[in-house]
Amino acid sequence: MQAQCAMPLGPLDDWTVRSIAARRLAESPDRPFIQEIDGNVESYGTFIGRATALACFYLEQGIKAGDTVGVLCGNGIPALHGWMAANLIGAVDVTINANYRGDTLRHVLNVAKPALILVDTDLLPQFIEIAEKLPLPKDVVLIGNNTDVKLPEMPGVAVHFYESIVAARPPLLPNATVKPSAAAAVMFTSGTTGPSKGVLMPNAHVCLLAHQSIINTRLTEDDIYYCAHPLNHIAGKFMGVLAAFAMGARVVLDRRFDAERWLTIVRDHGITLSLAHGPMIEMIYATPPTAVDQDHALHRLMCCPLPKSIGEAFEKRFGLRGIEMWGMTEITCPCWTSYEGGRPEGSCGRPMLDFHDVRIVDPETDWELGEGEVGEIVVRPRHPWMMMLGYIGMPDETVAAWRNLWFHTGDAARRDSDGNFYIVDRIKDRIRRRAENISSFDIESAALDFPGVREAAAVGVPSGMEGDDDIKLCIGTTGQLDPAALLAHLAARLPHFMVPRYIETLPALPRTPTNKVRKRDLRDAAINTDTWDRQKVGIRLRELVSGSGGTRSN
Repeated sequence: MQAQCAMPLGPLDDWTVRSIAARRLAESPDRPFIQEIDGNVESYGTFIGRATALACFYLEQGIKAGDTVGVLCGNGIPALHGWMAANLIGAVDVTINANYRGDTLRHVLNVAKPALILVDTDLLPQFIEIAEKLPLPKDVVLIGNNTDVKLPEMPGVAVHFYESIVAARPPLLPNATVKPSAAAAVMFTSGTTGPSKGVLMPNAHVCLLAHQSIINTRLTEDDIYYCAHPLNHIAGKFMGVLAAFAMGARVVLDRRFDAERWLTIVRDHGITLSLAHGPMIEMIYATPPTAVDQDHALHRLMCCPLPKSIGEAFEKRFGLRGIEMWGMTEITCPCWTSYEGGRPEGSCGRPMLDFHDVRIVDPETDWELGEGEVGEIVVRPRHPWMMMLGYIGMPDETVAAWRNLWFHTGDAARRDSDGNFYIVDRIKDRIRRRAENISSFDIESAALDFPGVREAAAVGVPSGMEGDDDIKLCIGTTGQLDPAALLAHLAARLPHFMVPRYIETLPALPRTPTNKVRKRDLRDAAINTDTWDRQKVGIRLRELVSGSGGTRSN
């Protein structure tokens, strides 16, 4: 059991993003808050002032508490203004993955139904591509230096420009009453048998994510946090930016992660704290060692996970301490390893029992299992509003996840005699690539639109990095099919991280007696000489996505 926690965010009945902003504005308006790499710098007062100006604009356009506000932007300060502005007035932030396009983007907007949306001018092509098939918001705010950019004619839609809106600096926060139970954000996470689900997160939920980071990393106002995670993830926005914001710390915000320049940024900006998932750590470790690998101030790194194969060597090479955790968007991060104490190899830590009950149960019966037995992790909160309100627009999915009054995570684990948890596998049919939880449904739907594809199943196969997948698309066809043409078709319709590496053509997909595809059989089947591999034939994902009109890849 973790020790009793201090409450740096104040009493639980005041855990809202608005309350944190009000305190920060009162205590440290002139303190530096956030800096973009090679970009703008804002103090707490400037950041909150611009978010307040945007919040007042929202109110003028009729946005009210509970309305959703879409943010389709790359990592940058304007995206954070859009989030903060919504939460200052009790509206709901829907920050969308900037790589989404086609049916994936259309699904997110159809589910979230934003009353207003902020769009980077760089991402306009992705928005325009699907605009005709959407229930459009009444207002679109364009972010970017190019004020000549215009949307196509859309009756009833007013276009505004972000720079002119945030130029005003209201002296006070707009009047609003926001409670911990009020919805703060919708974040989309992968589906398995269906499209991605929008997790509706109350204010206390997002504040708990910040609290968990603060407590377990010993974050203070003297820290400088480096954020290279997308702001549509809990890691980037709540465990990083909101945690630093709550404590009066500084944030250095990057547009994207780059292993080759990671150490230079850490050193040049005096970074003291950051977060990296397993593949990021492996990519950093794969860079050539230098004589100055320990010449920096970064001594704490949140890891999810710290790869077992290189974890100790990574810590030793860079002179830092990895702090592991486990969690999900729906439930926050209940398990953490200790910064000061021992860390059993491969463990994601012990539950923070001040906030959650956590058990390992038989996934068929829900009966709790004993020490060393592998089962499904289930979680429930000990305080109100500390976990998701539900999947927006998907009541059946919400009920299914909360079987027997416990949230069923779909992750298989065991625990040892000291209460340490070890993640073993995924029970649910999920694909995880470069920290993105991927909906196989979206890939399969796009593939089925290609001529000659009769049936399709996407599965995750080992990528060579710990806990990370490459994507194999298995298809049944009605005749001969060109894998490269199918890949180009998918690249034009999917985010880059959903584009498969492998394509396998089969006479028919294996099925159960009830006609469900046996995805485990497809995952377990070896990659062989008959499996088409885009890397082996020399197709580079970056060029493929760029050629199909995409704007970002990695």
